[in-house]
Formats: sequence, structure tokens, C-alpha cells
Amino acid sequence: MLISLPRPWYGCLSFTAALLTAMATNALGAAPTVAAQANLFEQPALQSALAPHSLMLSVAQAGKRLVAVGERGFILVSDDLGSSWRQVDSPVSVTLTRVRFPTANDGWAVGHAGVILHSGDGGLTWTLQLDGERAAQLALEAARKETGENAQAHLDNAQRLLDDGPDKPFLNLHFSDARHGLVIGAYGLAFATDDGGSHWRPISAYLDNPSALHLYDILEQGGVLFIAGEQGLLLRSTDGGASFQALQSPATGTLFGMVPISERGLVTFGLRGKAYRSDDLGEHWQALPDRLSATLTAGARLNDGSLVLADESGALQLSRDRGEHFESIAMADAGFLSGITELANGQLAISGIHGVILLATQNLNRSTGREQ
Repeated sequence: MLISLPRPWYGCLSFTAALLTAMATNALGAAPTVAAQANLFEQPALQSALAPHSLMLSVAQAGKRLVAVGERGFILVSDDLGSSWRQVDSPVSVTLTRVRFPTANDGWAVGHAGVILHSGDGGLTWTLQLDGERAAQLALEAARKETGENAQAHLDNAQRLLDDGPDKPFLNLHFSDARHGLVIGAYGLAFATDDGGSHWRPISAYLDNPSALHLYDILEQGGVLFIAGEQGLLLRSTDGGASFQALQSPATGTLFGMVPISERGLVTFGLRGKAYRSDDLGEHWQALPDRLSATLTAGARLNDGSLVLADESGALQLSRDRGEHFESIAMADAGFLSGITELANGQLAISGIHGVILLATQNLNRSTGREQ
């Protein structure tokens, strides 16, 4: 008899395995297990001098300020374009996976144990809006009201979510403004708000994702919303996120990110260095030239139109022709990289295992080491 066991949310991620290893061997000591992290949304993050040198998974601009989030609930801010960082109070001790600021003041961060944090002052102070326990309760309440053909399956999934406890992470988010937002995560978790997070509602039932595949990135492009996920999953919404339909995907491996490259064009990338481009909002896709076997973990479109992708080995892949050709840029001792943001001064702020690395964009024309 073949028995199917529940898969861990990180089971298909080679780069997340590296991330978890890094957390376990960080100078702060052994990281808590997934089970132990489940209750850490009730504990504020510890203040530590090592926080700026710890694993940071995402960095965003809040007006002129930079905000970075990462392991153990650490939140860092910089008011000098990343030259120096200071830790601010965080209401949780779980790993935070992504941070976004649709305005200079209003921002949200998501992470493990189903947490959603909100800041209304540019990242200086944060409050907890949702946690995994409440998210599971909301999902169960919504499933009990369903009457469609998938109602029982959604009810079973919601009950399982509640029984498992708050151990499922949110992995990404998108806000079109300070009121309307979506968060997505492992096992097909998806929630939406229309009031800046005062209330969150489950929307997994409106995603064409019957296998509850993990959801890793969400992007708005040309007025259309896209979600990329496990096993090559690509979803698209043309009604503002009210529903998402599955696209014919060019990939079989997991897709971890997306980058806009033109008014109707985008690139999606992921496992084993695979990347694909669409020039018609997802109707058709073409594979980009294979660069390497390392998984692609982050990407950005620069102000000059260049496309830059990061891989799990710490290298950057640069294309100036929308992915037709790439050049590899070594980053000495960079290690795992997780996010890229271009700053007003022509630098890249790159989050990763060593905190936030600054790289001048002119250095993209040659191999480079880490800049301090």
C-alpha cells in the first residue's frame, strides 16, 4: 500500500533547505524547530546586536527609509540608504518572509505561523493583524458556508488547518494601495483585505489550485494579478483578485518569483535555474537560456530596463535584452540571496544570509565582491 504523507511546505525547495541550514548554524544559536516556532507569534523578537548580520529575507522602501525583515522576527530600518541599520521592536519571534510598503507610511510583513504585521509609520512600529490560529478559524468559518461541489474538500482542508495549529507560513503579499491587499503562502493559503487589514478573509476557494500547492510570489502587471507556485503553478486574475484561473504553465518545477519586464511582459523563475518569459500577460511562454543548475531565488527589473536574477549560490545573472542573453556576476562570499531592491542612489539592496548587501549598479558590468 502506498501511503501519502503530508509534505512539508519547504519540501520542494533546494534554496529553502539552505536557508533552514543557515538559520540552524547562525551565530545566534540553533534555530527553533517548526513546531516550536508555532507559538512564537505571541513573543516579541529579542533585541540583538547581531540582528543586522542575520538572515534577512526581504527589503523594501518606505519612502526614503529602507525596511528589512528576516529570521526570529527581526525587523531592521535604515535612514541612510542602507549604510547603517538599526533594529526596531517586532511583536513576533517567528521568521518574517516578505515586507511591502504600498505607501511611504503603510506597510505589511508576513511570515511563519501565519502572521501578518502592519506598520503605519514607515516601519518604525508594528502590530500583529493576523496569526495562524485566527487564520485557521476564519478559513473554517468560511468553508462551513460553502455549498459548491468543492465545499466538502474545502471544509476538510480548513479543519486540518485548524487541527495542525499555526505552523503554516505566509510567503508573499501584494497591496495595490493602503486598503486592498492579498497574502499567499504554503498549502494554497490565501487571504484578502479591503480595509487595510482590519479584517482578513480567506480566498483560497477562489483560486484554481485544487491540490493546495504552495504559493510563492504574487505580481501585478498591466492591471492583471499573477501568482507563481509549486510544481510550475501559474495563476492569473483579471478581476482584481476576486478569482484566479490556472494558466498553461511552461514549467514542471516550482516557480519562486516573477519580474515585470514591459507593459505586458513578465519573467518567472525558479527551481534548477529555469526561467520563462511571456510578452502577452501569460498567454504564451518561452524558456529563457539555461544559465546554471542553481535555483533562482530573487529578481528585479532595474530602472534602465535590465533584468537581474539572484541564485541560491550567491551569484547574480544580468540581462539587458529581456532575458535573451545573460551574463553571470560573482558575489564573493555573498551566500544565499533572497531579495533585490534598486535604490534612488543607483545601488542595489540585496537581502540574504549576511543581512543586507549594498551593490553599486555600475559594478554589474564586472565581477565583484561584497560591498560594505
